[in-house]
Amino acid sequence: MKSSQKMTYKTLVVIAICWFALFSSKHIFAAETNNVPTRINADKLECDYEERIVYLRGSVVVRDTKGILKADNATVYFKKTKEKKDSLSSTANVGSFSRVVAVGNVRMSSNDKAVVVVSDKAVWNKNNNTIVLTGGPPMVKQGASYIKAKRIVYDLTTGKCDFFPEPQMVFSIPDSEKTKFIE
Repeated sequence: MKSSQKMTYKTLVVIAICWFALFSSKHIFAAETNNVPTRINADKLECDYEERIVYLRGSVVVRDTKGILKADNATVYFKKTKEKKDSLSSTANVGSFSRVVAVGNVRMSSNDKAVVVVSDKAVWNKNNNTIVLTGGPPMVKQGASYIKAKRIVYDLTTGKCDFFPEPQMVFSIPDSEKTKFIE
């Protein structure tokens, strides 16, 4: 295998690890334990080794056993180290990135599509373990019911989700269920 092929392979492994970590949260998608690989497709992949940034451009689709993420583009920012010899591929692991930004028609869903999250932008900040959704406005949908606000902040550690400002909730309840609340 040529040196450039090895570097490309290592980069793909790095990206797969990052997205797997994103979908590993038990709060977002039901946990499954099997060894099915995370699949990442995009029209183009670019790496800036010096700045430790990976760009996924055009029709980004990330699939694994826990769910699917789709976006127009995504960027993975890796933590910078003090060692100059440190390359992106030599130290990359689940904990080595600081932030993942998905932009443009962002859509995350569980594999059964029971819960769907849509926004214009999603930022996963590894330092405070939050996902911030903005633009669109962002919305969490389940069937015909949804909650939306100008900004949604999801804390992966606590499982707490904040909708602000101007949250709006619409719940679609079948007539047969409504009678239970009226009685």
